[in-house]
Amino acid sequence: MSVVLMTTSRQGDTRSNRLVPVAAQATFKEFWVPAAEALGLEWVPLFETGIPVERSDLPDVIRELAALRALWASSEPHREAILERLDRLIDELDRINSADDDVEIFIG
Repeated sequence: MSVVLMTTSRQGDTRSNRLVPVAAQATFKEFWVPAAEALGLEWVPLFETGIPVERSDLPDVIRELAALRALWASSEPHREAILERLDRLIDELDRINSADDDVEIFIG
């Protein structure tokens, strides 16, 4: 199993449908969840089981992901692949947040 960002158009426009890999389930449990708990994050631990995200919640989700990024940027080099996925997730959520696309957002 894995954790992904999935967006689906509410108008049926398949060009807005996206599937962005975040982490393998084991990687998410081993690295993401403990770091999120250490930082006191609320949203990120919910991604393990999956959760719909409203557009109005995107700024909070992005802030939490940025906090993870700041933590991992100064840590061990084996997390470089995790940072690449994290950066892609932040970029995609930023794009959704600033676009006019009417999409359903699910992370899990």
